[in-house]
Amino acid sequence: MPVTPSIQISRDEKFRIYRINFKSLTELELYLKGDPEVNKSVFKTQKSIYLLEDFAGEPLPAAINYCHGGYETGLGVFLRLKKELESVNVMKTNFRRSVPAVVGSRPHVPNFVAGTPKTMFRLDKAKEKKFIDMYINLAYSGENTDEQIRNRGILTLNLITLFESNGIGVNLHAFEASYNYEELFIADVKLKRPDEIINVGKCYYPLCGKEFIRRVLLRVKESMPFMEKWGLGYGAVLPETLIRKYMGIDDKKLLILAPDEMGIKGKDIYEDATVFFERLNLSDKISIPNYKNHMKNEA
Repeated sequence: MPVTPSIQISRDEKFRIYRINFKSLTELELYLKGDPEVNKSVFKTQKSIYLLEDFAGEPLPAAINYCHGGYETGLGVFLRLKKELESVNVMKTNFRRSVPAVVGSRPHVPNFVAGTPKTMFRLDKAKEKKFIDMYINLAYSGENTDEQIRNRGILTLNLITLFESNGIGVNLHAFEASYNYEELFIADVKLKRPDEIINVGKCYYPLCGKEFIRRVLLRVKESMPFMEKWGLGYGAVLPETLIRKYMGIDDKKLLILAPDEMGIKGKDIYEDATVFFERLNLSDKISIPNYKNHMKNEA
């Protein structure tokens, strides 16, 4: 059965805007397995197929299949560093107290004997769940290293863990936003809902796999009804101000940019964590560990 994701084409005073939204990685995978028509008037050659593996990773069919899991390139190091970083986190647990009440799950014997109305115990009211929207721009320049991409992925998942330990659910979106002359392209994939537990295996591929940005999302771009000559360079990364404007990401929503823009060097994970959280400035929302104390001493 063909999958039709949400596609909007609009225009403002500056850009023709092409936006495609996927509710999940599964929807993205099914869309591409439906082999959407390539805009051959713009894309004379399909770079999603013909880019060299040294640059773009495994071939397109394998890249699409990885959307439902099983991507393991570099996963061992990722998991080790993720565990190492999380070992210094102080996780909060929200306990609910038993309080006297008129109705409840078990009797309050002293109150019953005293003849007071509140003769039962019940759990106190759970705190109202808070939510935050988090967006990560998967696009990055060729100067960013695999280690920088990896550390950004670790820090993103660690940030979600910190939010959730503070009783804040996370909507996680991964996207590419690029432009070419008067046309703007946005592909948005929802990776996690607030009521879902983090699935590291599912998130690892889009956050760290070069095939995802250089083959999978490239193939989505090739299906767009562009008019400009995207086939020559496939566009430039959209600046932060324009990302926020055209994706509706206000100050209440978190935006994670390319590794170099977040100060991530890809070497010491604790040094990267320190700079990453300074860039996001979240100390008024959650408790941030002092990662600086764990930085490796330079020789």
